[in-house]
Amino acid sequence: MNNKKKTKVLLISFFIVSVIALTTVILILRSDWRFVVVECISQVENGVDLEEITENSINLVDYSKSGFCKDKRVIYDQSMMLINSDNLIKDTFLPEVVNYNNTDVIMNSCVTDAYADLSEYVYSQFGQKLFIMSSFRTKEEQEKAIEENNDSAADVGASEHQAGLALDVYVSQYAGNSFLKTDVGQYVNSECWEYGFIIRYPYYGVSKTGIKFEPWHIRYLGFPHAEIIYKNSLTLEEYIKKIEFNKYYKFKNYIITKQRGETLRLPESFTSAVISEDNQGNFIISVKVQ
Repeated sequence: MNNKKKTKVLLISFFIVSVIALTTVILILRSDWRFVVVECISQVENGVDLEEITENSINLVDYSKSGFCKDKRVIYDQSMMLINSDNLIKDTFLPEVVNYNNTDVIMNSCVTDAYADLSEYVYSQFGQKLFIMSSFRTKEEQEKAIEENNDSAADVGASEHQAGLALDVYVSQYAGNSFLKTDVGQYVNSECWEYGFIIRYPYYGVSKTGIKFEPWHIRYLGFPHAEIIYKNSLTLEEYIKKIEFNKYYKFKNYIITKQRGETLRLPESFTSAVISEDNQGNFIISVKVQ
């Protein structure tokens, strides 16, 4: 090997070693970046299957809208709405919002119990209160949010805050991106699916959502959707597209289906069911069968 080739090899080797060393130092110093790397690896290892099943494998019956509204086993909510720049909230939409725990914090009624459980666990485990910086916003409040922070606030009609389904959370002195530097922030990002939430704009989803990573922005979907999305590193856009119209899928003890119309075909025997519009003219249904 001549001297020029030796020099080139040495320079390349030095560059590679330098990059590895710099990356190692950054990961040691930046707990949030280190967390993202570990999360990426663990999600690859922990993917789950959403099994498509045939109608013949389950006993189905027709349920009218009036019928399932009277059935105490059935919850009809807004949890599975897809809201983004391509699927705007309609002017006629009425969010089902309530005051959370007798406070002035307003959120969708389907979110309250799940958030109460999450915040209670955070306090018991970490001794810190989980605060809400932003929850439900009216159209006018969303317009104001855009004026104040045009870089990150979604357009009017494209924000999940207008449905009360999204919460921007933080702990004392750590909000926004710095939330991920805390034990609470890392717990919320890795475990909020256990409470029915997802990180709506994950680090791997910018090309699908059009929005940069927001580790503070949690979105309620319920079960089992949040678990499937988290463990398969999906965005909500990808997940809803994955559930094809009039097909049935099995995950653990749930059956999931996407249908439309006044009559829905559900398993004859089930423990509970959640039916939600998806903001695309369909219902997304999760049925617990045992």
